[in-house]
Amino acid sequence: MIPLREQEYLRERFAQELEGKVKIDYFTQRPLSLYLPGREECANCEDTRKMLEEIASLSDKIVLTVHEFAEAPDAAKKLKVDKIPGIVLRGPMNRPLRFFGIPGGNEFPNFIEAIAAAAKTKLEVGDETAKQLKKLKDNVSITVYVTPTCPYCPGVVRAAYRLALASVHVDAAAVEISEFPRLAQQLGIRAVPVTVINDRAMLAGAVDEAGLLQAARKVLEGEVGQPMERTGATSDAAPPAAPAPASGLILPR
Repeated sequence: MIPLREQEYLRERFAQELEGKVKIDYFTQRPLSLYLPGREECANCEDTRKMLEEIASLSDKIVLTVHEFAEAPDAAKKLKVDKIPGIVLRGPMNRPLRFFGIPGGNEFPNFIEAIAAAAKTKLEVGDETAKQLKKLKDNVSITVYVTPTCPYCPGVVRAAYRLALASVHVDAAAVEISEFPRLAQQLGIRAVPVTVINDRAMLAGAVDEAGLLQAARKVLEGEVGQPMERTGATSDAAPPAAPAPASGLILPR
């Protein structure tokens, strides 16, 4: 899936940047030749597996483990995987970064950045961010809903992942929402990026680390009341981009 020239670029980059080993746990579903009532086929599971196998082949510091979702309920529960394709990255700090769907289009270079970030033995953040993170006394989940062609989504995912790597109290995931139309309908997502904090606050548009932390603290301190309440606690906000079909891979430069 990844052009050979780009594979060589990534191989060199991984050799230079990966400080420690990165475990990739991939939860998938094998295709069946027979129709089973109640079972939904996973349209992108096979392509996602091929992509991850190619990425893992580019560095001996990347270890890929493939799980059949229906046969690994304990591992899925432990790693908080409830959708497929489901990807979990873990590095030396053992702080999981999750991605649901295939990380294609604008999310592919972001996924490569996430691997490099997860491989670090320590993540440096700004003084103010570190100060605010220390004030988090309870756990907070940050889920960013994205599409492959959204220009603002990668920045929000990157911010959420950085917070998760910097604090044991932050859990971060990204969801390629066009692959999960029922979930999009359930949440009322009509444009991306959309960020959900602890299933209580929903932020639309681009949000940086400061904005995510501000929203997280409001949720933990009870300033956001009803579940899925929309909040304007964003910073550096950008107009949302409409969901679009998956596109090809875009390599980071």
